[in-house]
Amino acid sequence: MDFSTLLYYLIAGLSLINFVRILAMLVGSDFYDISHMRQTFLKKPRSSRLGISVIIPAYNEEVGVIRTVESILNNTHKKIQIIVVNDGSTDNTKARLRSFQRSHPGKITVVNQKNAGKAAAINRAVRYWATEHLIMVVDADSLLHPDALSRMALHFRNPRTIAVAANVKVIPTRSFLGIAQRFEYLISYRVKRSLSVLSAEYIIGGVGSTFRRKAILRCGLYDTDTMTEDIDLTVKLIKHYGNRQGRIAYAADCMAYTEHVLRFGSLVKQRFRWKYGRLQTFLKNRELFFSRQKRHAKILTWYQLPYALFGEFTLLLEPILVGFIIGVTIAFGDLSSLLWVYAIVSVFVLLLVLGEDTEPWSAKVLLFAYLPMVYVLMYILTAVEFLALIKSLRNIKNLRNHRTKHGAWQHVERKGGTVTLPT
Repeated sequence: MDFSTLLYYLIAGLSLINFVRILAMLVGSDFYDISHMRQTFLKKPRSSRLGISVIIPAYNEEVGVIRTVESILNNTHKKIQIIVVNDGSTDNTKARLRSFQRSHPGKITVVNQKNAGKAAAINRAVRYWATEHLIMVVDADSLLHPDALSRMALHFRNPRTIAVAANVKVIPTRSFLGIAQRFEYLISYRVKRSLSVLSAEYIIGGVGSTFRRKAILRCGLYDTDTMTEDIDLTVKLIKHYGNRQGRIAYAADCMAYTEHVLRFGSLVKQRFRWKYGRLQTFLKNRELFFSRQKRHAKILTWYQLPYALFGEFTLLLEPILVGFIIGVTIAFGDLSSLLWVYAIVSVFVLLLVLGEDTEPWSAKVLLFAYLPMVYVLMYILTAVEFLALIKSLRNIKNLRNHRTKHGAWQHVERKGGTVTLPT
């Protein structure tokens, strides 16, 4: 068997694996929707009385921190505590928070500390200042939907639930890179519905990640030795409680909004942090891979976690596979294969957008207009992920030696400004 034939079978095999995975994720997300509809329309849940301590860790966030606080104050939930931890900012963050406190007495608690990192800032707020049963972490450059907190609280009516991810959306933009990230978030958070149903979720991260306070206190709060403290905490909770009795879930109806990363280089930097931090977490908790413990769902430990590493391997092969497909297309002068792939990707994204009940039709119409570009947009993000992976591999020695900038902040540029949230 020559190299080209071997490569052909490799591409065919990987395509089949991805097709089966995508099909399973779509079916799983439909089951999530059906379950949510039953709870909403048949059980008619009442509002939850659980209080939420919203923690906003902030380092040099003068651009958007007040906007974030205001979005939380505009929430409909009755029991809210807002704690902003100013982690030694060197800009005007402290002054803006002090001014807001004076004009809104009793609305927020501001904790000022020397720079210690994001995880340490959250830990201090949870341990010494938070008073409510639930802890929600919100980045200081993000926004919450007015009903986000009340909807999130409802997901904790199940006493087994210990951690829930919010549905994070990119604030609408006309930027080419921003549109790509908007589609990416929409697709990835649609998949979270399926992971929640299958007990395969292991990332409670981003804006609006919510935990039971007593659960994270018992497992020792956030660690400060990884670049992604949110993934690390989720895996730590799974390791401590299991994910059969301790429920790790996703709240599609709890919406939060974040600005997209503005520049290509900054996006690579962000994804390197995500990717490298996840590798750090996997190394720390490698005993979870193929775990035989009954408290761990096998679909997580025998499939989802190993597949995450397998996905990095296939990403490493991406330039070879793409180059082969382009070479074959040029050699035979036949565009039909590329056109079929383009059509399949476009239809897949179209169906996802149509089925996304958290997007208003006005937003869907605008997304439909970008569908002809979606294939190119996805490859731009693939290039970002590839470069982030290469950067991670270059730092593999530090990974093995557990050397990292503990709890260091990783900032990307944001615009700030007034935002009108979809209703």
